[in-house]
Amino acid sequence: MFDERMEMTDQIGTDGSDMLCSCGELHKGHICWLTHMGLIMEVGHLTASPTVSCSKCGAKANLSHNVCFPVSFGCD
Repeated sequence: MFDERMEMTDQIGTDGSDMLCSCGELHKGHICWLTHMGLIMEVGHLTASPTVSCSKCGAKANLSHNVCFPVSFGCD
């Protein structure tokens, strides 16, 4: 059976590591997956007022559950 979880190495990342998505099976709702699938309108709705970014790929999102490795803006 096909494993629904996508490895982060299937995407363009900023650090080149082999990290897996932090949520596993919910990856399908993340900005990187939606972008990869060409669902640009959906991405627009989830990125209109970003509050977090993904520490893996740098994607910005309104909510932390829309990226794989969320980091709030303003964190040092």
